[in-house]
Amino acid sequence: MISATKLAVSLLALTFQGAATTSHHLNRHQAHQMFARDAYTDVAPVINEGENHTYPIVPPPGANYISFPVSAATGADEELPMYWSQNPQNATATQAFVMIHGKLRNGWDYWSIMNDALQSAVKANYPNADPNAIVTAPQFYSEKYNSGQFTAKQLAFGDTNQWESGATAIHPSGTSVTVFDAMDALIYEFSDKTKYPKMERLIFVGHGGGGQLNSRYAIVGKDAPANSTMAIRWIVGDPSSNPYFTLDRPMYITSLANKTDCPLYNTWRYGYDNFTGTAQGLKTPQEYFAQTITRDVRWIVGYQDTTSGGDQECMALLQGGVPRRDRNLCWWRYLNTLARTSEDLTGFPGTFTSPLPDYSNISHNVIAHRLTVVEQADHDAAVVFGSAEGRSVLFDNSDNVLLGWRPQGWVNNATNATQTSSNGTPIATTQDASSSTKSTSGAAAMMKEAQAHLPLIAGVFFTILAASTMLVAA
Repeated sequence: MISATKLAVSLLALTFQGAATTSHHLNRHQAHQMFARDAYTDVAPVINEGENHTYPIVPPPGANYISFPVSAATGADEELPMYWSQNPQNATATQAFVMIHGKLRNGWDYWSIMNDALQSAVKANYPNADPNAIVTAPQFYSEKYNSGQFTAKQLAFGDTNQWESGATAIHPSGTSVTVFDAMDALIYEFSDKTKYPKMERLIFVGHGGGGQLNSRYAIVGKDAPANSTMAIRWIVGDPSSNPYFTLDRPMYITSLANKTDCPLYNTWRYGYDNFTGTAQGLKTPQEYFAQTITRDVRWIVGYQDTTSGGDQECMALLQGGVPRRDRNLCWWRYLNTLARTSEDLTGFPGTFTSPLPDYSNISHNVIAHRLTVVEQADHDAAVVFGSAEGRSVLFDNSDNVLLGWRPQGWVNNATNATQTSSNGTPIATTQDASSSTKSTSGAAAMMKEAQAHLPLIAGVFFTILAASTMLVAA
């Protein structure tokens, strides 16, 4: 029997889906005004995630705290607060990094993580690490919990952490500027040859909550201007969920989550229902698939990221269970299966109840994306990007990106079971069972781990159910 709370959510979802159907022909302002919420913020409680910001803002050593105008993308006078390299070498920089913070909205920490990774690579004379690279980190404030910390023109967002989905800001009052607009403005900024004559590559990097934003932006975001020679790279670290192009989902433990009892499972940020597009318009999910698979997108996952942290709503659980690791490995199976690539998916989790659609007419059996798994990393951006694999993901050319962990028995079909690192040293790409404590297959081990979390999930479920019952009774 469906609860009153769930019935209300279902009706809300139907309303949003109907609105999305008519939004194809809305103008940009109207569409962005509609895109104010997403499925997660429609069901999750509004809470302070635990950040402890101080005011006035004290930037980390080596950075300035600035207010970046987004007018290049919007024509409006709103501004995005950001941390920015203190003495940027605009005339000689060949790289710029945009490091997106996680759910704690601690942009200063993430600026330092990215800058540390850069300086370490430069010190090691690592190929493609530019000593003049510019490091930036946006600050996506909560309008409620960061009140008093942003100016009258600066963007702030609804809760909990609506910015992760690319949502419209709610401050300044009446604004129609979205997170995606702000990201677009950074593309316009760094592709301006009059300011950055040597700029070759803009790299968007996100982890956790920032990984969720980057996952979406790597799919629906804009390319560099047509007259630009600047390339763009998107690096997505350990997101809690990804936006599926179809109604298929890999979770088959129905006691944990099922589509029947999860009416918002395909609503944006998890799918494309209620998504109203970007400044570039609204495309179909297939068109977004075609757009993203040609891009330099790099997924990086901590193999130890297996706790029940992050998004534990049913919409996320349906993407592969409790651990973020498993959801992202399922996502890799999903992308490659849709595209019908030659990627070996032996040992990767993800079981779908029916065959996935064949998008090989779009992909021609190839995607430009890469997956790297850092075996000793959990949900820690400093560890992920401070690792050898993380450094490779940040700086190496696509053909040389280190893959990290792969399931036992996996074969690299692209390079005949070996891969060459940036310095020309062959590295193993098939996990050696003798050097691993994982004696079962990757899929079996992950299933065992997911099952171990069932008591926790059950407890949370019944706690929420009891709370819903009390709310209805009241």
